[in-house]
Amino acid sequence: MQVMNSQKVSVIIPAFNAADTLAETVASVLKGTHKNLEILIVDDCSTDATDKVAAKLVEQDSRIQYFRNPQNYGVSKSRNLMIYRATGEYVAFIDSDDTWEPNKLEVCLKMLADNPEVKAVAHALRYLDKHGKKLSYIPTYPTTKAEMQAIKETGESPWVFPSSVVVDRSILVKEGGFAEDWEVGEDTELFTKLAQKYGLLAATEPLGNYRIRGKSLTDKHWLKKRIASDCVKENQLRRLRGEKELSLHEYEQLCFKNLPLLQRVNKLREVLALHYMRKLGQSWLNREVLPTIVYGVATTVLNPQATVHKWKWMKTHEKLSHQTAEGIGHSAELSPQRSSEIGGLS
Repeated sequence: MQVMNSQKVSVIIPAFNAADTLAETVASVLKGTHKNLEILIVDDCSTDATDKVAAKLVEQDSRIQYFRNPQNYGVSKSRNLMIYRATGEYVAFIDSDDTWEPNKLEVCLKMLADNPEVKAVAHALRYLDKHGKKLSYIPTYPTTKAEMQAIKETGESPWVFPSSVVVDRSILVKEGGFAEDWEVGEDTELFTKLAQKYGLLAATEPLGNYRIRGKSLTDKHWLKKRIASDCVKENQLRRLRGEKELSLHEYEQLCFKNLPLLQRVNKLREVLALHYMRKLGQSWLNREVLPTIVYGVATTVLNPQATVHKWKWMKTHEKLSHQTAEGIGHSAELSPQRSSEIGGLS
């Protein structure tokens, strides 16, 4: 444990109009059992009091640094700038409205030490509703070396969120960080690549908390998010076959815009149904009755079969929530991939 505590971790927090949640996020990192760290807050031209909140935090702890972009760069470039400023052996990411459990870094660093062939680790999460209450359980993948090998051999994608990932900084630099020309899905693209090329292993224990937001980039760019996810899957297979990978623009042209009209309309219907299922999940977890009904009806009209799967997903998460409260959240019955198919909140 002393060896692991000697390893420095650079914690990167991209922030945009995060005045209401930034202090809570930083506090959750500082309360952690692993103390050898630096916190790099990068403000992407916020228009609220994020700068004032960050300034107070910097005064309180010398491990915290604050940077403000000269213009709005977006989350990918903001993270990349901090990756190159980081001085830690490992880099951990946390969004400015999420939180960690105290043992998060301790567990993640032990996983890396116990599995030297793995260059990135992650973990399961809980949701945070709009009141900050922890609920439900977000499963993760891969959690075994067999599942990790499957990603390398079959082109599967991992199921991880940025706020759960800890990765060897040298690998991030080698791969160039996040794709800056992707508005959404850039985290899926990077973590899938890392999992396939270097190995990624995740803990089933929920070591962090993901806040449910109604106006996220995924909500705003729901169609681009789905296209990006499909592009990641296609490039995984191309990488395995030794073929040239497609840029996001190339994939969008070939596999969506160039489709015959009826196929394109059907594809749009399926993607819109997934978007409404995501909104349905958000509303349900936040106990918002009217939006839950509205999104439920819209999803049923667009894709009745998917609605049945969504209901099963919701009931499974209800069960997982109870299991997690009893300390057995690791016994998830629903695979991460299946959860994604039926409308998870990724």
